[in-house]
Amino acid sequence: MDGETHRTQRLYEMANQIADNLEHGRSDDESIDEVASHIRRFWSRDMKESLIDAVGEGELNNIAEQAASQLALEYGKK
Repeated sequence: MDGETHRTQRLYEMANQIADNLEHGRSDDESIDEVASHIRRFWSRDMKESLIDAVGEGELNNIAEQAASQLALEYGKK
């Protein structure tokens, strides 16, 4: 596995972990908003773009996928 592939796989794992941690006790919509907010605040632009590229690729769990889709709309990417 090359460095870029490893980096993007790690980003997907991190997004899935954030989603798993933030969904407890919240509705799906609240969880999606919380995940998107976290990524918006703490991830660099290139990290966000890599995550947005994963939309529709089957790499993200449901909450992370929807949060990434929300970010894609905000950034005019999809």
